Amino acid sequence: MKRTLYIGDIHGCADEFERIIDAFGFVRGTDTLYQTGDCINKGPDMMRCIRLVEELGILTVRGNHEEHLLRMMTTPRETWTDKQRARFDRLPLEDWEYIKSVVEKWPLWRDTEHALLVHAGLEPGKTRLEEMDPKVILSVRLWNDRPWYEQVAWPKKIVFGHWAANGFVQGPGYIGLDSGCVYGKKLTAWCPEEDKFYVVPAAREYTPVKGSEKTAQEAPCIIPEENKTPPKFSESIKNFAPSLVKEWSGYKA
Repeated sequence: MKRTLYIGDIHGCADEFERIIDAFGFVRGTDTLYQTGDCINKGPDMMRCIRLVEELGILTVRGNHEEHLLRMMTTPRETWTDKQRARFDRLPLEDWEYIKSVVEKWPLWRDTEHALLVHAGLEPGKTRLEEMDPKVILSVRLWNDRPWYEQVAWPKKIVFGHWAANGFVQGPGYIGLDSGCVYGKKLTAWCPEEDKFYVVPAAREYTPVKGSEKTAQEAPCIIPEENKTPPKFSESIKNFAPSLVKEWSGYKA
């Protein structure tokens, strides 16, 4: 039987990434692996995560950390914050160039057989994906002080990540898979054919938990110097892949 696995945010936690794929019993050429984005930053081995994505043909979506990287690499280094410099200094330039070459191909969403896969969420009140603000799809958590998923009804189940502080959530029409692996919690994945969740505990806390939540307007896909100007996104974000664009009927906000 062909199976599907949707894996939550990894953030460089390569050991846990491999363990959850092993626990699933992935069969190359038969099973399909998806991932919610934010494969990089914070954790111990983002290069191994990226190589695993490439080696196994894992279908992921772009997260706010991938978008932030792409925009950093086209922004003068003298404008970077100390945090950005420290993050970029973790790997040699050729490794960052390789990561960039991989993640710039990742789309904002994937319309899969079992679910609509996005990194953060959907924009309430919009009925078509291509009309939604990319910043929202990459970064939304709260919308008018309420979780976005309480304000969206979609014809297909929505699978997303991004909200580690909220943890794993499941409700009518949505599954949130970011269960805070990089913060020492766990990595969670969902197999629709088995109606089963796979969970792997984190080996340790790789980075401390932040205390504050961010709205879409405050999310880290925005370079600080651009807060006073309209958001800019990489060209591949602007030009949605036609094969991934689908108009939905019967949607109600």
